[in-house]
Amino acid sequence: MRILLSNDDGYFAPGIEHLARALSEIADITVVAPERDRSGASNSLTLDRPLSLKRAASGFYYVNGTPTDCVHLAVTGMLDELPDMVVSGINHGANMGDDTIYSGTVAAATEGYLLGVPSIAVSLCSKTGENFATAARVVRELVERLQRQAVREPVLLNVNVPDVPYEQLRGTVATRLGKRHKAEPGAGCRRGHRFLCGAQPAGIGHTVTDRPDAQRPVVASARLVDRMNAAVSGIGMTSQRTRTRMIERLRDKGIRDEMVLAAIAAVPRHIFVEEALASRAYEDTALPLGFSQTISQPFIVARMIEALRAGRELGKTLEIGAGCGYQAAVLAQLTPQVFAVERIEPLAEKARQNLKTMGQHNVRVIYADGHLGLPGEAPFDTIIVAAAGSRVPPLLLQQLAPGGRMILPLGSGEQYLSLIERRAEGYIESRMDGVRFVPLLPGVE
Repeated sequence: MRILLSNDDGYFAPGIEHLARALSEIADITVVAPERDRSGASNSLTLDRPLSLKRAASGFYYVNGTPTDCVHLAVTGMLDELPDMVVSGINHGANMGDDTIYSGTVAAATEGYLLGVPSIAVSLCSKTGENFATAARVVRELVERLQRQAVREPVLLNVNVPDVPYEQLRGTVATRLGKRHKAEPGAGCRRGHRFLCGAQPAGIGHTVTDRPDAQRPVVASARLVDRMNAAVSGIGMTSQRTRTRMIERLRDKGIRDEMVLAAIAAVPRHIFVEEALASRAYEDTALPLGFSQTISQPFIVARMIEALRAGRELGKTLEIGAGCGYQAAVLAQLTPQVFAVERIEPLAEKARQNLKTMGQHNVRVIYADGHLGLPGEAPFDTIIVAAAGSRVPPLLLQQLAPGGRMILPLGSGEQYLSLIERRAEGYIESRMDGVRFVPLLPGVE
């Protein structure tokens, strides 16, 4: 298990050190935190200056930016693989009610959630910070419980723990978002004050002490962002103008096939990503889908399809690794028949729904093992694979029609695109660009 740790108090804060010690016993830990205290930074990204990533003597990494910057840089650029979980904290003082809107601790966890990773924000309900070990132990137990439950969809938990010895914890309480008023000592930790008690229990991670002094803090847990109904039309960062700029960038990067560019322009990428990521849909970058999968970078989609076309019709097309359905939707603009195979059942269903939203009726999404292809529908004029294997799956080669073309990423370390053509004299392979894809795994989930 891989866990990314961050906070808003700085990489040197005692809370993150306690978390690192507790969680390193059960997971591989990477710490990326702000270089200084960034409390109250909220969910903000730094856009007006370059950011730097440095490593401290402790082995922790630190960034000259916000907690959101730290998680964003780690997930989208620094780490070779998506972490299995993001944990932010341990914060000095509770984060309850709409304090969560301003909290840098909660913001770091929120960024993890928005990037498709299960995330936890943890705070100690005290400014004295005498029992960080209690909060660290609670988080470890919560992580272990989530791991046993094999959570498949990203969740976001905001956890507040009493500043008491672990043995004094007696139970859990779930709370709803409360009203904001000016802070006062201990206000965030008193029952009925700044938050409402009595919500239906969330069932995990909620801790309460039995002390008589009304110090009854809670773990408030919720999925803070619900997926909205997607709309094909867009405004702002999903507007037609934004989408046109993406096409211009692809052209500047060397995509010359105007049919491919027109196909990408016709597909509203923002309906294929989570609503929280819609504003980033037309960046030329891969975005997380959950389940340790990503929606491919638009340039890579364009590059692969352009190489397959090379001035010819795609014909009957097989896609391995449908994901959210985005690449299948692009392919569907260029050929009358696409068979898209996805091995993760919730993603296959998501792809079906997304394509239905688009009104795309010439794509059939199949939940199956991509290594096997679709022998019942073979042969295929075109095969495109959106995950990297160490070698070409033999069954896919057999399902390629004479004169057909297949493109796929190959390599377990350094990866590259391989274009394979089936000619009369045999299979001809051409090596293309270096790439980075998720692995091509056998079986179904």
